[in-house]
Amino acid sequence: MRNKEPIYLFISLMISLLMPSVKGRTQEVDNQFWINYALTVPVTKNFSYGGDAGLRGFISNQAWNQILIRPTATYRFNSTFAVAGAVALFSTIYKENSNIYEFRIHQDFDVNWPDLTVLSLFHRVRIEERFFFYDELPNNFNVRARYLIGAESMDFTFLGSKRPIYFQAIWEAFTTLGKESAAEIFINQARLHFVFGHRLFPRFRYDLHYIRQSSRQFSDQGLSVSQNIYRVRLFHRLPGKTD
Repeated sequence: MRNKEPIYLFISLMISLLMPSVKGRTQEVDNQFWINYALTVPVTKNFSYGGDAGLRGFISNQAWNQILIRPTATYRFNSTFAVAGAVALFSTIYKENSNIYEFRIHQDFDVNWPDLTVLSLFHRVRIEERFFFYDELPNNFNVRARYLIGAESMDFTFLGSKRPIYFQAIWEAFTTLGKESAAEIFINQARLHFVFGHRLFPRFRYDLHYIRQSSRQFSDQGLSVSQNIYRVRLFHRLPGKTD
């Protein structure tokens, strides 16, 4: 029972951080569905490249849809520390508003620590340089910082030793650096994930996420809104020369 205490404490901390008291009215928006396919191509023991592509949108209506593609390169120094860089294109098509095309560059700093056997923690700091292009509005630029902390359980084999499952809880915060904020419909503030993961094959797994996201509409001081996001992530790792 003592081994479960870090899990309960971690989840309680993330809930308290995600759900601060907010003055004023909160508006509930429609549910969203996201799907991503991520590919990793190992080149050496430490270096790999790949990326992901995905679709995002509303479940209950077609107010907007988003397509993204994000090539990525990663260098892992050891089992604890890694850095990564990516370029990305997000194309958001609105039914009744100006379409948004975002070109993004980001840098990741990843730490896997500590490993508590039944539970391991992971952290990510991401810096994003974001260029926005609109059909009918002036173009824009901003820099956004993100911090993510997550906990992953040990693998469980009650569905079969060759196809273990695992669970994750993740909290992520967002902040726009500088005075300028991008003219977005939703300015992300925080996300809380609960994840079921399944390793189907040695080089393929999938994650099912429920995400509760808090945002502001149009500006960092705008109306507070929340989104329910249901996300499917597919992970595929190709064999490498060092395998």
